[in-house]
Amino acid sequence: MANLNTATALYNLTGPTSSTETAIAAAGSTTVRAVLAPPQDLAGGFFDGHPFKVRVVSQAVVTGAANFTVNVYANLGGNTNLTTFTNDVLIIGSGSQAAASKWATVFMEAIVMWDSVSQQLAAFWNAAAGAANIPTTPAVIKTSAAVTATNPVGTALSNISSVQFFVTHTLSANPTSSKLVELAIDRI
Repeated sequence: MANLNTATALYNLTGPTSSTETAIAAAGSTTVRAVLAPPQDLAGGFFDGHPFKVRVVSQAVVTGAANFTVNVYANLGGNTNLTTFTNDVLIIGSGSQAAASKWATVFMEAIVMWDSVSQQLAAFWNAAAGAANIPTTPAVIKTSAAVTATNPVGTALSNISSVQFFVTHTLSANPTSSKLVELAIDRI
């Protein structure tokens, strides 16, 4: 649920029930991914050079043994469909979460920063087992195998409107439903 610090959010979107990683579709669409971006910000504005939080809550229901995986990507590849993630950058990944004939709920958040001088995205996230902060050039949590050697983060983010996020779900077996409860960007 939104709080006073929530700048923008997506709520209660129906998720896929596929064993193939699939992005959450935009409301009213079956082919275009739902993306979330920080509010437009002029150079020197609130989101320019200041950290903000990307928060996700997702749920799935299964009728037997299954794994539920949730990923949050930076939408950098120029893709809009639900199953192509070439050059999109994985910001947070839940890994496979076991679920058996019940609701599976995943909560994750990352601290992200973009600035108009470096024009690069940096992030870290907290996990139950500790904190991960892998400084790369630019610093991102981890990248998918689809990210090419030409760094899309360093070349694609000339303004804050280029910073967009989306969520994917994967259900390994026995799916009934999945839902993106919340994808939010909060000021911190």
